[in-house]
Amino acid sequence: MFPDNPLLLFLVLLFSAATTVSLHVRDNNDSVPYYTLEEHWFSPSLAHYFAGNPLNVLLGASALAPILREVGPSRLASMDANNIRIQIISHTPLPEAMFAANLTALANDELAAAIAASPAPRRFRGFCILPMAVPAAAAAELRRCIKKHGFVGALVDAHLSNGSFYDGPAYDPLWAEAVQLNVPIYLHPTYPDLADVVAVGKGLYAPSVEGEYSGYHAAALGMPAWGWHERAGLGFLRLYLGGVFERFPALQVILGHMGELVPYFLSRTDHYLSVNRTLRFKDVYTRNVYITTSGIFSLDPMATVLRTTDHKRIMYSVDWPFSRNEDGAAFMQALRESGMVTEEEFRDIAFRNVERLVGL
Repeated sequence: MFPDNPLLLFLVLLFSAATTVSLHVRDNNDSVPYYTLEEHWFSPSLAHYFAGNPLNVLLGASALAPILREVGPSRLASMDANNIRIQIISHTPLPEAMFAANLTALANDELAAAIAASPAPRRFRGFCILPMAVPAAAAAELRRCIKKHGFVGALVDAHLSNGSFYDGPAYDPLWAEAVQLNVPIYLHPTYPDLADVVAVGKGLYAPSVEGEYSGYHAAALGMPAWGWHERAGLGFLRLYLGGVFERFPALQVILGHMGELVPYFLSRTDHYLSVNRTLRFKDVYTRNVYITTSGIFSLDPMATVLRTTDHKRIMYSVDWPFSRNEDGAAFMQALRESGMVTEEEFRDIAFRNVERLVGL
């Protein structure tokens, strides 16, 4: 039985994870370390954006705010209990921050300070947040964070809250910086328009008939159940059609959540989008994309990812604290025992691919 309270319902769904392999993590002596890279935090300067977002209220995600603030004993204890040796920390999606270059710079400084003040700073690395609505400022902030703070890349909202994507030439300075600095850009899902969730009978995700949990279900449909992933994948497809990978063939992009639907439509997308293109979509996927497991802990989608993606471009991640480290560890144990990967391939997915990508 699910609880009647919608907040508790969300937390039960989140932490029981219906798509998660239900296994206990085995204590063994040949434990392979895990490096994870979609693990969230928010800075004091941006915290009000998270707390004030009505979609977080609908989903109950606001309850996670105390966990998101900490880079200390609690985070480390969860890492230790689930064999995570290194965690690359990123900011939560914050659409308003994409328009504020001064605030994103302050937030990046605060993340660097939080890592430095941690009881175990060597266990953490950082992905910077960038003001993607201001491309020149985003490029400059990427360079500053890599050079000043030693961050290993950027995690950015896959599109802006006004519906804009990053496929135009205005973003070329950012892609050029990423290539020159040899760091990846992680395209992360972000929030849908509020009207698409709350406008009953009219919103893209809102139900036609309002019920007791319709607000929760509309927010879930627009975010973790579907909308997040379709829109993030679309952000990557737009980069391809915009010729970004033709102009910047060395650019490396990361897609979380088992590839944001892209691996499952790979052949069909390639068939239609590669028409009259000098560079096939499948070639870009093979050369320019890394996939993480973040938040989807099922062997079924992993089987497709392994069939469509070089195992050296697949990386374990959790999406903590929106997903549990325990569930991720259980999934990795199941993968190791499944026969779907060799022991060497498993070690690549667990930590070595991250090492190679960001130079750990």
